[in-house]
Amino acid sequence: MKKIFTFCNLIPKKRLFGLLFLFLLCTNAFSQTVCRPVSQTNSQGGLLCVGLDIDSPASAYDNDAGLTTYATLTNAVGVGCFVQETLTLNQTAKAGDQIVLYLGTGNGLLDVGLLSNATIQAKLSGTNVGPSVALNSPLLNLSLLSGNSIAAVRFTVTADTNQIQVQVGGLLSLLVSLRIYDVRLDFAKPTVSGGLSQTICSGNFTTLTATPAAGTSLSWYSSATSTTPLITANSYQTPVLTTATTYYIGVTRAAGCEGSERVPVVVNVSNPVAPVISTVGTAICSTGATQQTTLSVINPIPGTTYNWYSVNSGGTILASGDTYAPTVPVGTTNFFVEAAIGSCVSPARTQVAVTSNPVPALPTVLTQSVTIQSGQNATLSAVASGAGVTLNWYDVATGGTALLTNSATFTTPILVATKTYYVEAQSATGGCVSSSRVPVTVTVVNNPLGTCLEANSQQTNFNGLCLLCGSTNPNNSVDGNPATAARLTIPVGLINGYAQQTLQFNNPGRAGDIVDVELEVPGGILDLSVLNYISLATYNGATFNNDRV
Repeated sequence: MKKIFTFCNLIPKKRLFGLLFLFLLCTNAFSQTVCRPVSQTNSQGGLLCVGLDIDSPASAYDNDAGLTTYATLTNAVGVGCFVQETLTLNQTAKAGDQIVLYLGTGNGLLDVGLLSNATIQAKLSGTNVGPSVALNSPLLNLSLLSGNSIAAVRFTVTADTNQIQVQVGGLLSLLVSLRIYDVRLDFAKPTVSGGLSQTICSGNFTTLTATPAAGTSLSWYSSATSTTPLITANSYQTPVLTTATTYYIGVTRAAGCEGSERVPVVVNVSNPVAPVISTVGTAICSTGATQQTTLSVINPIPGTTYNWYSVNSGGTILASGDTYAPTVPVGTTNFFVEAAIGSCVSPARTQVAVTSNPVPALPTVLTQSVTIQSGQNATLSAVASGAGVTLNWYDVATGGTALLTNSATFTTPILVATKTYYVEAQSATGGCVSSSRVPVTVTVVNNPLGTCLEANSQQTNFNGLCLLCGSTNPNNSVDGNPATAARLTIPVGLINGYAQQTLQFNNPGRAGDIVDVELEVPGGILDLSVLNYISLATYNGATFNNDRV
């Protein structure tokens, strides 16, 4: 019969041993193994020295990453009193390697000045390697850790070294007590191609390469303390990255442990954001065949370059910058903008459509001359050229608020004084208006120009086709003087064009009344055939009486 043993079947002593074994196994598996000393010797000397002591010497290298345990070297006042501890490394350090000592005094804030009474001496199997160095020497790299009670002292060896000796005392005894929290070996650092901070474009990978110091080997890690390397080699190819990632290089000389600190290599990931373009400048009015405009990026990101193109991929850069001022023809012109950081560009270019609409021509005023009596109003008219062009009426030459929009005619309010109105043309798209407004003056007279039976106000109009038509002295037809006359002129052969004058009476006429109109063709006898092109009609206000002859 097969018997199954479990952990619980073991006797208590063996179970305890098993737990201890598992604890040690897990500790070794999940913590970084740093090169430290493996043994030590210590000694003391001097004359009349009382109280010299070295306490817990092995705690100087007991793998306490938290720096809570320490060896204590206690000196005394006397003649040449000293205490020293010699720590033997697990391997031979080479020139350029560093021995890192974590030191303190146990008296709160560390007074670096007191460290002049303590020295470090490199050795190779008991033989001094170079001179000893005071702990406060500028030859050492000393930095205070958080709390300023422990200092990390970096001592760079100049030749093969397998021992380090720390001594307190000598001729003077300023420093009474020195704590050694830890001693670690740190190997010469590799040279990383491209530097310790590199940048790639999002969605790409890169190959990181480092050149190790002579006699060292490199492993790449995903964290500063992980024990399983990503690869043991001089180069490491990252996966495809979309966020910044830090990799760490561990340096070893002999198998089984690595240098005190790994070398971090930061891979920054550049992911330029497609720009957002302001709508300002995308709809413009052109006074000619071309017109300049200015386009701009909304909230440009510092460090990002914006490139402007005429195509959505490839092509030649038209300009670079947060703004671009192209000259475009009438119609719609497309531009495309990409964001770039170094060689990285946004996934797609942002399209910008610029629509340039022509500025319409000045409107043609049909009501060339208007004279009314005080207390009357007048109707003004004009025409615009171009499809969909509308007319707006104002009482100021620039600015102001339109009195009437989208209308070819405008009826004034009751007027008691002469007033000038202005008309502008506006395009059907883009809201482009004519370069200026055309004035139309309504002349207001306070007293009738003629008798109560004579017309006393007039409006002279031309239709849009009557380009060469004109009028002379239009008010002479209502001045009550039969010796003067208003003149209307049209070119010979004009088709579908006309000039007209509307005469207004103070007193309304009635059916059966007679209106006398005196006409003359200047320069000769009236040709009756001309009368075929002249017509008369009456209105009651704006209502046609259907009596044109």
